Amino acid sequence: MGRAAQLVAEIRGELETLDREIREHPYPAALGAGNAGAEALRPFVGHQYHIVQSDLRSMATLVQRFGHTSARDFFAGVLQGEIAGLAGLLAMARKIGMDEAALADYEVAAEGFAYATFMAWQSTYASAAAFTCGILVNFEAWGYNCGRMSNALRARHGFATAELGFLEAFATMPSFEEPALAIIQEGLDHGVAERDVRRAARLFQEFEKMFWDTMERLSGRR
Repeated sequence: MGRAAQLVAEIRGELETLDREIREHPYPAALGAGNAGAEALRPFVGHQYHIVQSDLRSMATLVQRFGHTSARDFFAGVLQGEIAGLAGLLAMARKIGMDEAALADYEVAAEGFAYATFMAWQSTYASAAAFTCGILVNFEAWGYNCGRMSNALRARHGFATAELGFLEAFATMPSFEEPALAIIQEGLDHGVAERDVRRAARLFQEFEKMFWDTMERLSGRR
């Protein structure tokens, strides 16, 4: 897995500035500082409800496409995580007075839903290696921000542990570096272009930043 590990390290270096901008984003910071009330969560839970619904289908597509390969168990595991995450998100939404009907009616912004759209495209057309590298690099920053939000909501807004399950699932997600590198290396060994792997990781991160920017805008803080 030497080349895969080297490639991932190079990509992380190339995206270091963008990754830092995500991890230091002012939206979670405002929740932690008490500069945004619980109502600022409505865009987050509203968008995530539709994102998770889309991502469930995306991961199921990947299981179908690559179910005959060594990537099967990895994608199946991510799919199970998405299924579990939905229940946690519903508990979080109830805390701010949104039931599932309200979530279904929530109208997402194009910029806030772009990440899920790209994931759906990737699940249909990308190689297993490119997709896996994309989420390997991206989930670290996403999980970090979920941890920031979980801490803020517990400390500042009275959220109980049961209402933070969605955020905590990502914040405490075990590393999946080893199986991801194996999938990436197998792809490289079979002719997947490094260019495509780099592009997938960059776009996942750019859409991630776009999501947080949209949350900041819709929360009324920008």
